[in-house]
Amino acid sequence: MIARHRWFPFAAAAAVLAAAVFSTARTIGFPLRSEAGRKLKIVATVFPLAEFAREICGERGEVLLLLPAGADVHHWLPRISDVRKLQAADLLISIGKGLEPWLSSLVKGSAARTIPAMEAAEGLDLIPAGGKAEEAEHSHGSVDPHVWLDFGQDMKIVEALTRALSGTAPESAALFSRNAEGVNARLRRLDESYRASLDPFRGRSFFIAGHAAFAYLARRYGLVQISLTGLSPDAETTPRQTAAAISRAKAEGIKTVYFEPSTGDKMARLIAAEIGADVRPLYPGHNLESGQEGGAMTFFQFMERNLENLVHGFTGR
Repeated sequence: MIARHRWFPFAAAAAVLAAAVFSTARTIGFPLRSEAGRKLKIVATVFPLAEFAREICGERGEVLLLLPAGADVHHWLPRISDVRKLQAADLLISIGKGLEPWLSSLVKGSAARTIPAMEAAEGLDLIPAGGKAEEAEHSHGSVDPHVWLDFGQDMKIVEALTRALSGTAPESAALFSRNAEGVNARLRRLDESYRASLDPFRGRSFFIAGHAAFAYLARRYGLVQISLTGLSPDAETTPRQTAAAISRAKAEGIKTVYFEPSTGDKMARLIAAEIGADVRPLYPGHNLESGQEGGAMTFFQFMERNLENLVHGFTGR
């Protein structure tokens, strides 16, 4: 869905970062149109959206990722330079549903003009609070926003993004459509690879020593996600929770404990030592790690590594 944000004058950095609420007016269509021949300026909040937009735009657009490499989408704070990026943008794309808690403050700090904005999670099949695919409470709101870890949902995001870009630059709609077909073909191949590799393990559990970011992946391929802290990225683990997690991991026959690279492997190694397991990373894929700038890694490569590590956890190979 496309939202038309009314952006208010930026007075001071403190005001930008302190603002907590902003209002949006929903609209159909695009109030801004790009000049023919000028590159579109697209601003994305997370890495998958930036990569999809870059592939769809090709040479027709310049895509900027707001999150610096290594930053956590849940806790990052915008800078004055990020306000300037939005001031020049033709389209802002975000996941929404509470994933980017800092976005409202950033939007409020931008110049007084109307600009199209797309929330990628709008209209998708979302996992609700307390859904079967997740293990515990969360702090994102009423739904799990990690929708990009379901590649079928990614294909819908690509289609919605293509419509948004075509509305902003109608003269390039055919180009965007062709490029989007290529992105979705890659997503279909990735999805097929996951299905072929994980179908033998339907109903099996995998253990993540962190927050429950992988519910969409688990749902799509018939797996069960066990997490240490639930969906909340801010939850702290108590000794009782850790002991319960270790007991469950033993009961489930877990042989690999996964960790998110951005939060480190300390807890994963502690649990693995207790149950005689090894440790492997699982990448949420919302951002690059430090040192991975400049095209060193793609979203597809992160997901391929995840598949290798999941298969290892089930087979030991």
